[in-house]
Amino acid sequence: MKVISLFSGAGGLDLGFSLAGHEIVWANDFDEYAVQTYEKNFNLFNIHKVVRGDIVEYLNQDEKFLKKDIPDADIVIGGFPCQGFSIANVNRNMNDERNYLYLQVLKMIKLKNPKFVLLENVKGLENMEKGKVLSMIINDIENTGLGYTVYYDLLNALNYGVPQNRERVIIFAVRNDYKDQIKMPIKEVYDKKKPKKRLLVKPTHSINSKLKQKKNSIDIITEMFECKLKNKEFDLSKYFKDNTEYAYQTLRDTIYGLPEETNNPDCEILNHTSSKCKLVAKGSEKSKRVGNRPTDWDKHSPTIMGRGSGTGGPLIIPHPEYNRRMSVREVARIQTFPNNFEFLGSTSACYRQIGNAVPVLMAYNIGKIFPIKIEDFLK
Repeated sequence: MKVISLFSGAGGLDLGFSLAGHEIVWANDFDEYAVQTYEKNFNLFNIHKVVRGDIVEYLNQDEKFLKKDIPDADIVIGGFPCQGFSIANVNRNMNDERNYLYLQVLKMIKLKNPKFVLLENVKGLENMEKGKVLSMIINDIENTGLGYTVYYDLLNALNYGVPQNRERVIIFAVRNDYKDQIKMPIKEVYDKKKPKKRLLVKPTHSINSKLKQKKNSIDIITEMFECKLKNKEFDLSKYFKDNTEYAYQTLRDTIYGLPEETNNPDCEILNHTSSKCKLVAKGSEKSKRVGNRPTDWDKHSPTIMGRGSGTGGPLIIPHPEYNRRMSVREVARIQTFPNNFEFLGSTSACYRQIGNAVPVLMAYNIGKIFPIKIEDFLK
């Protein structure tokens, strides 16, 4: 399918959809370094228009111009900025102006009337203002443009081969004139004895499974990316069996074997640079805070975050050896970016791009629920 991407960042969600076989036709982000990273990598296989700048200002232009400037697409995707919604933000509330950036999503929907909409946001969105915020967003989407039916679910990246505990709200909307024509990727669940329909993204990994993958997630996603660059088909069935759940990936599966030394200009590994922010004493009260908690080789990572101090240091998690903070490449691997996906900008800017991204392998599994050709979705 053809995809319009909002708040694209470095392209985690877009890359996942691309690897699943979809074509990005238009994208936007305001972060200069994120756009540079995006163009550096996507121009290798999927050249399309990327608008760098404030989406509010862009969408305030003449409607006729916008309809011509933005290609038609089957789906609009995006992870609208989440800082105001995040459970990490103890002062979150609807007065945070960043919360209203989702209104730009509504403008795009009204402008292009896509058949589908797929949005990602933090877990905190689900319970903010006792659920009123999520209900408001769903209601707004349902009444935008030609009208939509909206479903949502809370997914954890761990369940899709990502070595990271990262829970995210996924909102899925289908245009009403297509609702009765398509094979809906939804499941029926029961919440307080009331049936609800939610988006179906079948897990590939489980906390109860002890079955190891034939190849770790990073090597698989890198192979997928290399096939994409060479325009070759990739057969995922070589590594995963249908209807089989595998054990969670760990930090040992993900970053073990990378050079202990970082910030070496002669290192051939892309982005193996790290924050110079010192670690706090292990076992101290500060070491219990987000960004300072020790990590374990044989466990998965806590959530990789995009915010920190001016240097990006305090919220960059420690290396399992507790001798430094994770490098840019290490957190990129935890977010399942391919090894040959290059990040541009300062170390702090790279950390921010990665922390704000949707894990690529999770995005790939979401993208797989949609057929490459819309005709294949019809009943």
